[in-house]
Amino acid sequence: MEVVEALSAPQPPATPSPISRPRKKSSMVTIELGGARRLRVESDIDSEALGRILDVLERR
Repeated sequence: MEVVEALSAPQPPATPSPISRPRKKSSMVTIELGGARRLRVESDIDSEALGRILDVLERR
């Protein structure tokens, strides 16, 4: 009697299910720049990005 091994199709690697994280509620922050200029940004803005924006605005 001949023994036949059953080959299964290769399975894709298991992917972890996404983790649901509670999202922080952001709020708007108004920065008074003087000269009747204001900048409104979300409170969770990246501080380095905000610094670059303020540097550009300061040069104008």
